[in-house]
Amino acid sequence: MTQTAAASPALAVDPRDLRIPTWIVVWLTISAVIQTYDACYVLLGPLSHSGGPLAAFWPGHVFYGTFDHRYGQFDAFGSAQSWANLIEVVFIVWALFHARRWSGVVVALLVTVATFWKTVIYFLVEASSGLEMTRQSLERGDLVGFLMVAVLPNLFWIVFPLAVVIVLGRQVYRVGRAASVRTA
Repeated sequence: MTQTAAASPALAVDPRDLRIPTWIVVWLTISAVIQTYDACYVLLGPLSHSGGPLAAFWPGHVFYGTFDHRYGQFDAFGSAQSWANLIEVVFIVWALFHARRWSGVVVALLVTVATFWKTVIYFLVEASSGLEMTRQSLERGDLVGFLMVAVLPNLFWIVFPLAVVIVLGRQVYRVGRAASVRTA
């Protein structure tokens, strides 16, 4: 008992581990806005797509759709991903409202894992289809456009969520470890 009591102060929970770090709050806020905007573009197609009456609200998406046809035309996987985006946004908003609580940290970790894997699956579906939705940009010889428009921006949706998962995962580990030492 004396050993556990002596170990507890060293493994006490850091109050910072019980809240979402500021940079992650900023990322989640930006992510929620982008995911909502993106989902609306996809789910409102063809009204929002090139030539549609709402296309002016999404000029970047219309341009992106020339490189990734999943965005330029209806695609069941793209539509499903957009519905998943909206569900993620609900959880992101909940986590942001609870950013100074342990529950907010846990929900932010869970939703960011979903964001990360959803993006990885998006890339895997495209790779597994032989670049079915993006190949045309390579066929027209636009490798730089393909990399700068279809690949690079999407890598942010892997790199940033992975960084968030690592940071929040470490927080969850530290809090769990401190709690297990106190109960031992």
